[in-house]
Amino acid sequence: MTSRDYLHKAFLLAKGANLKQIRPNPFVGAIVVSQDGEIIGEGYHQKAGEAHAEVFAIQAALLKNLDLSEATLYVTLEPCSHIGKTPACTDLIIQHKIKKVVIGSLDPNPLVSGAKKLFDHGVIVETIITPEIVELNNVFNINQIKKRPKYILKSATTINGQIADRFGNSKWISNAKSRAYVHEFLRARVDAILTTAKTIMNDNASMNIRLEGTAPTELNLIVIDKHLDLLKKENEQLPIFYKRINSKIYLVTDKSFEGKLRTDVELIKVDMRNKKIDLTQLSSQLLSKNICEVLIEGGGVLNASMIQEKIVDEVFMFICPSINTDSSALNAYSSNQVQKMDELMKLSLLETKVFDNDILLKYKVLITKS
Repeated sequence: MTSRDYLHKAFLLAKGANLKQIRPNPFVGAIVVSQDGEIIGEGYHQKAGEAHAEVFAIQAALLKNLDLSEATLYVTLEPCSHIGKTPACTDLIIQHKIKKVVIGSLDPNPLVSGAKKLFDHGVIVETIITPEIVELNNVFNINQIKKRPKYILKSATTINGQIADRFGNSKWISNAKSRAYVHEFLRARVDAILTTAKTIMNDNASMNIRLEGTAPTELNLIVIDKHLDLLKKENEQLPIFYKRINSKIYLVTDKSFEGKLRTDVELIKVDMRNKKIDLTQLSSQLLSKNICEVLIEGGGVLNASMIQEKIVDEVFMFICPSINTDSSALNAYSSNQVQKMDELMKLSLLETKVFDNDILLKYKVLITKS
């Protein structure tokens, strides 16, 4: 087996982690290989705050071979060199005199300089940047480099780009298979949904995860609610106020609230800029609450604001087989801001899927704000 083969096996191990259990940490897999090419230890990071992949792999190898001085450690991410909730993995590697470490991707965290520390202690270090390994930690990399959550924008539109009629009715533009995909593959993977109070009230939305054959699963909800309309008595029966045990509703505002909040409701105070919520402040606060990936499910104004601020990373567009000719119908992106052709956000098509007559277009945003 080649070094890339061993790294691929470590990559497959890393993918075994439950992303909700490891966040805000990255996916990491590690394999210890003996001098004759035998895999003698393997492991992956399983839960935030607990042992890293290298620890599991080295401990497993020690059960078979106490002398690791001729062994090679293959790890998908640069070993940590600082002490956080767990000891530095570089110290463990150096302690057991592992001869060589092969790394599949570098850690964007400036606190990590594991490759240099290992090299300085006489360990042979080889870096083989592997695209599939880098992509696996796409969310972690965005969190570290851009200091904000990863944002995914989802919308379902008519062929001519409208998300609702002039009265706000949007049920249903997309079909049942498209909606099931949103719950199973988008809502289930993110840490929260971002929307507006207007969308919540217009759609009478619950914003949870609903999969066929299972009870609904709760999900954090972030609501831009400048005037705290959702806290008015007439709105206390809205479906979003279901009993929550492991999630919260975060109301984003620049206002204060004098009454008593439900235990599952929390205010996020942010400044207003040009009558708009400061999305940079909001992003920073969300990341501090371990909200690493966010799905945007709002109206045209919110969608346009997120695009204008250049903090959207991926776009999932469901193009559905209908046309609304009403010029007052609601568009997927709605703004009065002048935008010239050379100012358009550029996208790269990553994937297409077909759900009966609906077409899903998945895009990566090419240029985002750092």
